Amino acid sequence: MPDKYNVDMTLGELLDDPVSEKFLKSLPGMAQLIESPQAQMAMGFSLRQIQEYSESMAPGQFTKEQLEEIDKGLKGL
Repeated sequence: MPDKYNVDMTLGELLDDPVSEKFLKSLPGMAQLIESPQAQMAMGFSLRQIQEYSESMAPGQFTKEQLEEIDKGLKGL
């Protein structure tokens, strides 16, 4: 059975679900990021795609290690 939540889901899908939305907003700095104008443009992208783009534009801002930790947390919901 596949995990209900993971980093390959779009930001929009994760924020549409109250459980995953609460988890994401509990992460340091994530609530501020989610409510930014840039986040509105990224709703159709997965967290993995967002991380890859972020790493190419601003290395170290959203690392693969952080993505892996978020994925573990989402899969544990």
